[in-house]
Parts: sequence; structure tokens; C-alpha cells
Amino acid sequence: MIAFMSSRTGQALPLEFTTDGSIVEVMLPAPLLVSAADTSAAAARLGLGIVQAPRYRFAEDLASGALVEIMADFAPTGTPISILHPSARQPPPRVRLFIDWAVETLAPQMSDG
Repeated sequence: MIAFMSSRTGQALPLEFTTDGSIVEVMLPAPLLVSAADTSAAAARLGLGIVQAPRYRFAEDLASGALVEIMADFAPTGTPISILHPSARQPPPRVRLFIDWAVETLAPQMSDG
């Protein structure tokens, strides 16, 4: 396993799966501990282990066959994305424009796993 390091604890984060409506955490031996998503992606491409990441992160690698998905029947837990802005009845137009852009850009990627 190529483990992602928690910035809070400095420890490896477990894999998380949703099964039967419950979240299950699994910690595998992790000889490689990384602190950046690009590093875990590069390590996976080099064949150094397995990673758990959003499917869109590896869409091209999966399509080309460079990487293969394992455990497809066990969906990883979702990661919420929040946009915070100062409280107001209506956000300023530039904030509203950014929110609309973010939803349009990210929603299709997030719905794909």
C-alpha cells in the first residue's frame, strides 16, 4: 500500500470503504508513506503499490490500461467539498460566479466515484 500521511497526526491514513451503508476502515502494511497526492499517483504509476484515490484522478491511466482498478465492488467513502464565504443574503457576483464554476467543473468528476 502507498499510504497517505495525515497532516494532523503524521500517521498513515487507513483505506475507507462503504459497505452495507457502513464505513469500514482497513489499515494495510504501508512501506511507502507520502504526503502529496502527486507523489502517491507517481508511485502507483511506477508500480510501487496500491492507492485509494478518486477515480477522476486516474481516469486517463485507467482508460489507457496503465493502471487497473481493484476492489471495484467496494466503494471508497466520499470526500465532501465545501465553499465558505462571509454570511450575506446573496454572495457578491464574483463569489456566485466562482461557486457556479466550481459546481459545473467538479460535479461531473465527483459523481464518477
